[in-house]
Amino acid sequence: MSLYHKAATALAKLIFKKSEIIYEEKPREGEKSVFLCNHSAAHGPAQMTLWFDVPHKTWLINYVIDKKKNANFVFHDFFFGRSKKCKPFWRVLSKIVAVFLRPLLLSSNPIPVYHDSKIMGTFKESMEALDNGQSLVIFPECPTKFSEFICNLYSGFADIGRMYYAKTGEKIKFYPTYVAHPLNKILVGKPIEYNPEIQPKKQRDEIANYVRDNIDRMARTLPPHKPTPFLPEEWYKYYGACEKDMAEYWKLFE
Repeated sequence: MSLYHKAATALAKLIFKKSEIIYEEKPREGEKSVFLCNHSAAHGPAQMTLWFDVPHKTWLINYVIDKKKNANFVFHDFFFGRSKKCKPFWRVLSKIVAVFLRPLLLSSNPIPVYHDSKIMGTFKESMEALDNGQSLVIFPECPTKFSEFICNLYSGFADIGRMYYAKTGEKIKFYPTYVAHPLNKILVGKPIEYNPEIQPKKQRDEIANYVRDNIDRMARTLPPHKPTPFLPEEWYKYYGACEKDMAEYWKLFE
């Protein structure tokens, strides 16, 4: 581990306090598991990376670690560049952030997620991680709101179950996971298991809806707290036209 990574991790642990992990059903040793989490801006990925107690690899959008695209991604996705005056300043700041952020993110050896035909590489790396005894952590929210605690979910992640079953005959379990950063807690719910008897599209929807509904349910079992949404209102104000067509949003980074 580099000195930079050690220093950045130590600082992150001061900012993102240690979380208590509470399981409704803990995975068995050696179980093939996928944990689906609320994003909660930067809190979800940070808390899961720093404190989650299951060996895992995390899905990470490829733009943020792509040398040629990450500054543009930071400008729009972190700083909501369309909202800014003095855009040259924010462009320069985005480049600076991207330079320091990329090696930190790469140090956790994430699985890059693509929005084109390269997505098969994402699934290939996921299969390899599972074969090596690692679980997967995924943040599958889309911009469409469901409740104050969670947005609706993209369902493509559920194909991990179909692919791994076809490869090994083993059934993957998908665990709803709620990061309650104001309370310093990570709640892991009872899983839903891949069922090879269900048609793929129906299976995707069933798994995604189960995970979404149970993240929402778990959040409501906690003491009152103010969640951080996946995307702030500023994003909807300046990028809201992309909410129903995220392909247009991804074009900003190509």
